[in-house]
Amino acid sequence: MFFCSYFNLINCNLFRYYLVKNTCLKTNYSNNKKKSKVNNLTFLKSNEDNQLVKENTINIDEERDKMFDTILQELSAIQQNAPRRVAILGTRHFSYLHQQIVELLTYANILVGNHVFTSGGAVSGTNAAVIKGALRAEKPELLTVVLPQSLSRQPPDVRELLEKVRNVVEMRENDDLPLDVASRLCNSNILSRCDHLISFAFHDSVVVLEAAREAKALNKLVTLLYLD
Repeated sequence: MFFCSYFNLINCNLFRYYLVKNTCLKTNYSNNKKKSKVNNLTFLKSNEDNQLVKENTINIDEERDKMFDTILQELSAIQQNAPRRVAILGTRHFSYLHQQIVELLTYANILVGNHVFTSGGAVSGTNAAVIKGALRAEKPELLTVVLPQSLSRQPPDVRELLEKVRNVVEMRENDDLPLDVASRLCNSNILSRCDHLISFAFHDSVVVLEAAREAKALNKLVTLLYLD
């Protein structure tokens, strides 16, 4: 199978090296997101402060390695029990590195025949990265995008991206609802269609975390990756 060759090409050690090497691409998030502890502590001078830098660096490295291990496990598991119905949802804004990771996961899922479900949102977010990764796989029948409201409510750059998607479901009945309420209803719709949820979230990503809890309550397989 083509994906097996592709996965061997980016074997676990090489992929881990790629991720670690590119952590410098990680960008600052909006002001309400937590800033990197390492960046905040760069200019501390005392021995005590230097020790604090070292301790926090170790903590960040451990969390990063834990997330990377989970991603590698997902890549390995993709080859098993296919085809499946996989929902990939997440935060509306995250780094370029994380966008690449989401695109890779989506691309790999579709190559082995899994049907991927996602939603709309910002062009720099998780869901847009899912769409881009799916389009690269050139199997349009295996991607379904469920929008919380009408297509016209999406940002212009996302609407342009969605023009390339064959299966787009609009929940026009939610147009009069606040976006967060419509998003919750949309996520429930997506969860009713899938067997497995992969979600990327910050600890304060309320709607995404609610979807993960709902998926667990429905006895879905849930993979939750924190970005902070």
